[in-house]
Amino acid sequence: MSKVNCIHLDGIDCWFWSQEYRHEPHFHAKKKGHWHVRVHFMKTKDKMIERVKGPRGRISSTDVNDLKADAVIHRAELLKEWEEKTVR
Repeated sequence: MSKVNCIHLDGIDCWFWSQEYRHEPHFHAKKKGHWHVRVHFMKTKDKMIERVKGPRGRISSTDVNDLKADAVIHRAELLKEWEEKTVR
């Protein structure tokens, strides 16, 4: 499984795993040493963010809101990238 970059957010690493095509569309977002989440960009804002095992730092409401806003704004582009970059 390879890591494929997607949306760019300052200070936050965002990527797809190339083999996750069987799952619903999402990208991973991580602030190094702080937190790691999955952003399910096709879901509603209230169900979009899922914590991932690993760093357990507090994710700020600003980071959550930025992730959600960018996911909604770029939803069509993210879905196109998901379909192109995840291996079938």
